Amino acid sequence: MSISISNSWRERGERKGQRNLFNGHRIEKCHAQYMFEGESKKASSCAILAHCPATARPRQCPPCTLKLTHIGGGGGGKGVRPVYLRCSRGSVSWRYPRGALRVVLISGAADGENLRGCIKSSGPARVYLEGKTSLKLLYSPGDGKHESLHRCFRTRGPVAALYVEADVQDQASESGAPPGVHLHYDLETQLLADPEEAECRPCSKEELAKAFCQSDLVARGTVSAVERRPELESAEILLRVTKTLRRVEENEENEIDSGDARFTRETRIRVPTVCDARHGQGEFVIMAKKRLGDLTLSCAPRLEEWAKAVRELESAPCVLRS
Repeated sequence: MSISISNSWRERGERKGQRNLFNGHRIEKCHAQYMFEGESKKASSCAILAHCPATARPRQCPPCTLKLTHIGGGGGGKGVRPVYLRCSRGSVSWRYPRGALRVVLISGAADGENLRGCIKSSGPARVYLEGKTSLKLLYSPGDGKHESLHRCFRTRGPVAALYVEADVQDQASESGAPPGVHLHYDLETQLLADPEEAECRPCSKEELAKAFCQSDLVARGTVSAVERRPELESAEILLRVTKTLRRVEENEENEIDSGDARFTRETRIRVPTVCDARHGQGEFVIMAKKRLGDLTLSCAPRLEEWAKAVRELESAPCVLRS
């Protein structure tokens, strides 16, 4: 699903006594033309909501895609424009950034559950995570970090709010046209309070079954190398695939040619640095999710362990294969 706003922002006027909410910007409303599920509609304000069908599971939903262009209007465009995205993953493109956006991300998590979110961002805008009493900087154009780094955060409950503040001092480009802002996000529920434990501990039988059914790629294979990527705060497992058990997307960006006719391909899987991934012998069943365009590890049992779990499990969310 996608929303495209293409006309100028128009102030609707501020209520008497309305206060600045973010770095001196004020809240603005606007008229906007947008697309949602193939229909063109007129929005009464910029509080635009894109959402997943109520019957769909969060990871089964298509990403929310929001495109903002031709920003203008009175007051120098220094308002905070609210946007609501009810999808577990998606992107926001802002062609002519001015002022700020308050992007409210609404996941399928229940109240009290831990929500893990990650973003990739580029362009002349700073991105903050909204806390109870302060803002936490997630991305700044001049922070010197790798553009492919996953900038992750955690919140409690089903909602996370990001402030995207345009940096008008950093909008020069060689072509003369101002560069746009591109923000990609991914949300998932995390049941364990300790993030390192959640990412690094071995999966139980029940977690293996759930990971198998929810992963974007499940494959048997051997680990040919583990490459340290400190600039990405992760390591990459180079998996030589011998059999694909489950695959959601046919066009896998992480594939590389193995050059060996006995194997289908080799695939790179990201693992957080804190997990201290090592090169192990034998055949594994790698279960990985696509996060911000990169495959990230969910579970990695040995083939024998997975086959035993399949035999012993009495029920599972889908048909398990080994």
